[in-house]
Amino acid sequence: MRRPLALGAAVVGAGAAALAYGLVHAHSYRLRRRSMLIPSDGVEPLRILHISDAHTLARHTKRLTFIRDLADTKPDLVVVTGDMIAQDEALAPVLAALDSLLDVPGVFVFGSNDYVAPVFKNPLRYLLGPSSRKVDDDDHESTPLPWRDMRAAFVDRGWSDLNNRRARLEVAGWTLDFVGVDDPHMNYDEFPAPQPGATADTAGPYARIGVAHAPYTRILDQMVDDGCSLIFAGHTHGGQVCLPGGHAIVSNCDLDPKLASGLFQWPFEAEAPESVTLGSVTPKPVLIKGDGAVIAKDAPGSAWVQVSAGIGAATYAPVRTFCHPEAILIDIVPIGGAA
Repeated sequence: MRRPLALGAAVVGAGAAALAYGLVHAHSYRLRRRSMLIPSDGVEPLRILHISDAHTLARHTKRLTFIRDLADTKPDLVVVTGDMIAQDEALAPVLAALDSLLDVPGVFVFGSNDYVAPVFKNPLRYLLGPSSRKVDDDDHESTPLPWRDMRAAFVDRGWSDLNNRRARLEVAGWTLDFVGVDDPHMNYDEFPAPQPGATADTAGPYARIGVAHAPYTRILDQMVDDGCSLIFAGHTHGGQVCLPGGHAIVSNCDLDPKLASGLFQWPFEAEAPESVTLGSVTPKPVLIKGDGAVIAKDAPGSAWVQVSAGIGAATYAPVRTFCHPEAILIDIVPIGGAA
């Protein structure tokens, strides 16, 4: 009789320890530093801060402090890919935490939890496929969140709304054309038509950047076809509950779980950059999960994709395992010589 009891106690103890680890890990924030080295002369460096999926509640003081301290990175551009709040009361503290960053040029799109408050779902449902559900204005099962107020606050401070929109910004000597979509996970995306008269002919360095909340493959393909060389997305939480080594089980969209976070080239099966070719051996495609650098030469028909594992976690499953919450700092750095 004692052996079954001891075994049961051990299982309960292990479960409690795993839960405690997951709860602590969910607040072990990391700033990832990645560099994209571009062979070019006469180009100024460009620093981009990527923030996503904070899922903030008013009580998340440590999370809000982490967001506030991101201003110390001194970015040239801020990209926000949605799901910043999870309740009405979180809007004011989130705006206060972002206050210094709102003085920096920025762009944003929304995720589902900017529009409506999260509801409890069986976590095992995520193993069966994406959790998408379109929410209408008359959906009485959902509690609306103050996304209009958040949008107004962002726009009033100079950030560009990219929800099914395009925008052009002059940043740090660069001309940046943006194309964005509203949340693909909720089927809100309507890819914006090209702007009449828009051109990539500029006196200085130029890039087209795609921004979406959820990295569905159809969106990545559309942005590549549109001429984007860099794409930002979030939504996946990096898998949130991962196996050792950060191996995601799901991405909560149709993206391969191994791409649930990190910097990689899309299509992912595309030939790896020439700079890492070793003799006649074809290297594996580049996938950077932590800090790192890539040589980003022009590659027509492909784009670099940055998927953030996000700062927060699902409100009703606030644990993370082997997947630190993160913000991403990308430095685009000229290395001289276009050969």
